[in-house]
Amino acid sequence: MLGAMSLPVVAGTAPAKTVEAEVKSGPEISLNEAITMALVYSDRVKKATREIDRTEKLREQAAEDLDFIPIFPSGNAYLEMGWTNILTKDLQWRMSKKSLTAEEDAVVLDTCKKYWDVLVAQEKVKTAQAAADSALKQLQNARAGYQAGMATQAVRIGAEAQYRGAQAALEAAQNELETAYIALNRLIGKQPETKPILTDTVEFDPIVVYSLESEISRVLIECPQVWLTEQKVTLQEYLKDVMVYSGGEYRPYDARRIEIEQAEYDAADTKKAFKQMTRSLYYGVMSLEEGYAGALEGVRAAEENLRVVKARYEVGMATRSEISAAEQTLSDAQTRAFDLACQHAYMKLAFKKPWAYLSGMSAGGA
Repeated sequence: MLGAMSLPVVAGTAPAKTVEAEVKSGPEISLNEAITMALVYSDRVKKATREIDRTEKLREQAAEDLDFIPIFPSGNAYLEMGWTNILTKDLQWRMSKKSLTAEEDAVVLDTCKKYWDVLVAQEKVKTAQAAADSALKQLQNARAGYQAGMATQAVRIGAEAQYRGAQAALEAAQNELETAYIALNRLIGKQPETKPILTDTVEFDPIVVYSLESEISRVLIECPQVWLTEQKVTLQEYLKDVMVYSGGEYRPYDARRIEIEQAEYDAADTKKAFKQMTRSLYYGVMSLEEGYAGALEGVRAAEENLRVVKARYEVGMATRSEISAAEQTLSDAQTRAFDLACQHAYMKLAFKKPWAYLSGMSAGGA
């Protein structure tokens, strides 16, 4: 299952920008370990597993019931009902196995997102902490300058407002990190207050798609929902020759033909929906790649600006505050790029298995 999900490239160590004070209390967890824990802990996966057992028992019972039906000529209602029942139960059993795979895919995708959400939140806390520290230094300088008569009251008031804003932003980032931890812990079966040390990070890896149409065809072949609707068409094709089934009620031929058409409409609509979703996810990935390229340019510009400010500081043409501001700009740019890299990795997985993405959205986990 882990290999089938085609996880993105991950590094063996957490990013350099981590919030060590926030995570020292918890166990070390890699992304694959988190996925394994989530699959074991997931009630959705457990339920889907038990559904296979349940439908298999019903299928076996239907087969046994067919053995006890006396030999009748072709077209006999009792014989038709027996065959209809076993075909229906067999389809339900096969679909339950497809459903388990779909649930596992959804859990894998959701775990990746929750894991990366924590990493991004850690980055935001560190950036906000640096901004708060810088604002505090500027406030201290403004107050000292005001007391010495070298700064105006407006400068002091402005520094105080900036510090309060930085503190509020830090608190918001810390709350976001707590929320991300709680979401991940709930998924992998840990206590809400646990602060696991995440040992993997995301490295940006552009998507490689030689043919979007080929990818769409692959999705339609692998998609459990598409498979089910196609199987229902096949079942209805068989049932069109069955006049009586289930409760023994007679079924007019015209009604049976309409049931086939309805099944075909469902299959066509499902295919259409997944074609559209696959295209949308692909272009979403491409948009993120463009955004990431722009973010990298922002990082390079911030690095160059910091280099220039430090050079000016060495010759007495810039202040420590200007260096702090340039460092903050660089930190913000790096955090933005990392956030986009995580979003991109998630959307790549969603593009490969859009049914997992859809399942996560339906369950509120995406």
